[in-house]
Amino acid sequence: MQQHVLVTAAVIAVLIVVNLLNNKWATRHYLMICFIATALLLAIARFAGISWSQLGLARETWLVGVYWSVALFGAVALFYAIAASVPFTRKGFSDKRAAEQGWTSVLYESTIRIPFGTALLEETAFRAVLLAVVADGWGWTWGVVVSSVVFGFWHVLPAFEFHENNEAAAGVLGDGWRAQATSVVLTVLGTGAAGVGFCVLRGLSGSLFPPMVLHAALNGIGLAVTWAFARRLRDI
Repeated sequence: MQQHVLVTAAVIAVLIVVNLLNNKWATRHYLMICFIATALLLAIARFAGISWSQLGLARETWLVGVYWSVALFGAVALFYAIAASVPFTRKGFSDKRAAEQGWTSVLYESTIRIPFGTALLEETAFRAVLLAVVADGWGWTWGVVVSSVVFGFWHVLPAFEFHENNEAAAGVLGDGWRAQATSVVLTVLGTGAAGVGFCVLRGLSGSLFPPMVLHAALNGIGLAVTWAFARRLRDI
């Protein structure tokens, strides 16, 4: 039991440092930090005796993981197509950061940085390593709870920037520190709930691939659609 406590603490400590590096201290090296952190977290898990199967990366799960991933990618694309076609939901795509980016930047973000940085690191960290380590010591339910709670708090720093740049969020919540605090709390709760969903998907599929592809598709396609409509809404 003591070993599980130490390993869990080590994983969370690594995540705190990585979060600060990616959001504050070394933002220009985001992709490299994600690669190194992913390898380090997997090494910690394997050193602690966590199997590839527990991590959702066993070879026998690869094929079924691909099937799930293709279906989920298609579902996300359909979702954004519908959201972009409805005037009311289209307003949510008005984001200053996206509107100011060039198409090459958006292409890089959606096809490289998000899938091979954000999704790779976060799914490995939360739906593979942290979930497996906690579940190995205290059961699957606690694994889901702990990984999802930490995943929610992982988004505190990005939530501040999101509130400042998303016109829809500012329009609903307003300005000032209270509105910003509300935005952060809602983001933590929302991403924590999403973490539970990703854990359930990881458990149902038996593979890490489906939550990783779903995460990459939601963020990547979402960015591309947001960029297209943010620029259009800005010019109207």
